[in-house]
Amino acid sequence: MALNLEGHEDRVSEAVKCFWTVRDREGVRSGKTLDAFVELLTWIVHNNGLPEATVLTGRKAQLPGFFRPTKSWDVLIMDSDTLIAAIELKSIADSFGKNANNRNEEALGSGVDIKEAFEEDAFEGLTRLFTGYLILVEDCDATLSGVQIQMKHFRAMEEFMLNPETREEIYVKNAKGEFPAVGGVSYMNRFDILCRRLMQKNLYTAASVIKSPRSAIEDGKYSAVSRDTSIKAFLASLASHVETIAAIKED
Repeated sequence: MALNLEGHEDRVSEAVKCFWTVRDREGVRSGKTLDAFVELLTWIVHNNGLPEATVLTGRKAQLPGFFRPTKSWDVLIMDSDTLIAAIELKSIADSFGKNANNRNEEALGSGVDIKEAFEEDAFEGLTRLFTGYLILVEDCDATLSGVQIQMKHFRAMEEFMLNPETREEIYVKNAKGEFPAVGGVSYMNRFDILCRRLMQKNLYTAASVIKSPRSAIEDGKYSAVSRDTSIKAFLASLASHVETIAAIKED
């Protein structure tokens, strides 16, 4: 059975438009900027085999943790009493240096915690679980420009360098025995690397970066940083998981 993603582009575009509209009208602290993405996820689940699934948000969206008693998630998807998916929905559109670091630490903390909780049977018999991380990042000069890396006693991994081919030429210790500052990739590309590695290390089933300019408040414009971290790849992964659960239920 083919995955049902038909029309997802328009729905994502509408969710993006709603994000910027709510943010402009009510501010980032309203807690409602990503509500339209919850509707998008609900649509994917209901149209790929689990029409009766329920979506929990807010105080109802809590799970047991491994390093802490409970952890609040942005979205939980339940089919009766069975947990289908746990998803984090985040955004960043200002104070990029500070907020990028905070988002990174949040993603890692949540991913490690639920992975360990799942492996240690905190969900009491659950054998399949989709975990997702989705972040909308403002498409602007501040997120597309290279960011300098400053670390005196060690070198950053080459994937974070703007020009990794020059690593052994310019990224070497100076007379003081210290490494110089070096050009790094943009915040947008850092988020792409983050999402790729979250998936590579199985901390999340799917992780996505959505690029969108503030002007999307008018047209809902968005794009992907890479194919693997695109919103389409994220939704396809979720739809596939839901379809598998639905097929098992039919037996």
